[in-house]
Amino acid sequence: MDYFVSKYEVEPLVIQPEAMSIDFGEKTVKQYNSWARMIPGEPEYLDVPGIRATCKVPFTGDTWLFRFTPTTSTIRPFRLDRLIDPSDGHAGYACLSYEMTQRDATAEAIRGHFNEEANAFKDEAERANADVARFNASLRGEVEKAIDKRIGQLDKLISLRQDLNLPLNVVKDAPMAKPIVPARKKLTYPRPQPSEAERSYSITDVDYRHITDIIDNFGSSMECAPGSYVPFGEEQLRDHMLSVLNTHYENATGETFRNHGKTDIHIPLENHSSYIAECKVWHGKKKFLDAIEQLFSYTTWRDTKVSVIVFNKGVSDFQKVLSGIQEALDERAIGVGLGGHSMWSCRIQNNEDGRIMHATVHAFNLYYSGRGKANA
Repeated sequence: MDYFVSKYEVEPLVIQPEAMSIDFGEKTVKQYNSWARMIPGEPEYLDVPGIRATCKVPFTGDTWLFRFTPTTSTIRPFRLDRLIDPSDGHAGYACLSYEMTQRDATAEAIRGHFNEEANAFKDEAERANADVARFNASLRGEVEKAIDKRIGQLDKLISLRQDLNLPLNVVKDAPMAKPIVPARKKLTYPRPQPSEAERSYSITDVDYRHITDIIDNFGSSMECAPGSYVPFGEEQLRDHMLSVLNTHYENATGETFRNHGKTDIHIPLENHSSYIAECKVWHGKKKFLDAIEQLFSYTTWRDTKVSVIVFNKGVSDFQKVLSGIQEALDERAIGVGLGGHSMWSCRIQNNEDGRIMHATVHAFNLYYSGRGKANA
């Protein structure tokens, strides 16, 4: 919403006649020859010494408004020699000219002409700005309607795909006998564009949601056989999750998801991490908050998307773990949404530099009491 509103919002015109600058130079001008009506062969116009005065009127705002016809416009014609667009925080200029004979030229006449023209532009700009104000006031509502319409279209396409019962595109030789979610052949990134602003290195929202769905579904399957993971620590649990993620995504350079440290998984993009998943065994709220702070050492760019995967192996009452995570997020995050019984979507702000990290927290219960035979 904010992106599209800022993209299409119109900046009103501000004309500054009081700051205009005037210059002039010699020029031969044409003057009507009154003798032409009485003497055959006399030229209709004569070339006489004259001057050409120029004026630059500073302004700010969207330049295209000079070509816009306000709903309450006058019928007065406006003529501009050229427009110099505002740039780099500097004002633009509307350039005018005025020609006359040297005999008729006076400072008062030149200044009076340009004052009249500049003030007429200012009045017309105020009429245009009234339309601009109405447009800007309605813009957010129009953007919201357009986004809602697009969401409705996408929901219809998803419903149609489900109704048609289309087969899933399974990655060849996937180790899982029954894929949990539709596989995506590869991650795609937009072509990098030069920019003076801070670049954003992150995967798309669609891929982010797909990855978190894979993690959530695979973690749920792990919960069905907690005894299988009794001997595994954080690194081994990370490797299990890593292998499953790589069955769903392929990359021309090898594995898309890679080992990037002791317990985390990441997707590299131009020597930056565009996605990070941190795997942690639950050791209390303080250790969980420490893991979140550790992520900021990896996320050096804005809008990096991350997942925090928490495995409970030592607390018999899993609800205590869920409550501890909720308390920690209520304390640390600036926005928390519960995406399921044990999954949270949140935004976390770095207290030092203000960067925002988009995080999905997963919690899986692998507590095993030891009764019965562990699954092989």
